[in-house]
Amino acid sequence: MALTLFLLTSGSLAGQDMVHKASGVDERSFGKGVSRVSVYGEKASVIVKGWSSPEVKVVLRPVSRNSDRKKAVADLKYIQYYAEKEGDRIVIRNSFRGEMEKITSNLSIVIEVFMPSSVPAEITNLYGPVVISSLADVTASVSFGSLAITDVSSTCTLTARYSNTELISIRGTLGINSEKSDIRARALSAATSIKCSYGRADLDFEGTGPLTVKGHRTTVDITVEDFGRYSYNLNAPQGRVILPGGSQAGKDNAEIRNPGNAGLIDVTTSYCDITITTK
Repeated sequence: MALTLFLLTSGSLAGQDMVHKASGVDERSFGKGVSRVSVYGEKASVIVKGWSSPEVKVVLRPVSRNSDRKKAVADLKYIQYYAEKEGDRIVIRNSFRGEMEKITSNLSIVIEVFMPSSVPAEITNLYGPVVISSLADVTASVSFGSLAITDVSSTCTLTARYSNTELISIRGTLGINSEKSDIRARALSAATSIKCSYGRADLDFEGTGPLTVKGHRTTVDITVEDFGRYSYNLNAPQGRVILPGGSQAGKDNAEIRNPGNAGLIDVTTSYCDITITTK
């Protein structure tokens, strides 16, 4: 499809300098027979949504911002993108091409994908946010951005580097490898394994387990509905283990076995605290 161009003008926060925004819209649709959707983004805002249609729709919006109106439009040509079906897989990627000294605009792109909920999605993005919702299987890797995922029913595998992660209603299995990033999860019922360093993990857990966290210099806060529903292995060298009501379990570790428990919560972290609270 041909790229449709738009030009908008807005003021700065100080109300002094004007910023001109040139953008385009390119929509593409792909029929049945898609086994996987792969997105490779750079300075992209990636939005992936599951829907009931058997088709995949891709919307690409290149964006150029500049104080000079003509340069904002002219620099759109440096934003390259690709969205095609390769066999039974859809591949979407973007890049920026040109001599850096000639590019005076702030360039980015919005990649929006609507896809069948049952089709697996693979997303990689550098320097930008990723938002995913209503899918069965997700693999995502984000660096220097952010990650927000809602309603994944089967498998979720995440890598976050300098990218905070927000999760809501994750079921099935969840695996996270996180570095210098915070993790916040609500309505988490997946069998969960987290490796994390230099951050914070705030988990509202309501599943049957196991919930395993292996952290380094990561503060871990876990909220459960009923403390007696689980057994616990909690180990915080150079930190504290804090149980519901504020009681402290020994100096840095606790092994608690509750009869008839639903599962195991196994947490290790260093130089930070582990806190278990109830709703």
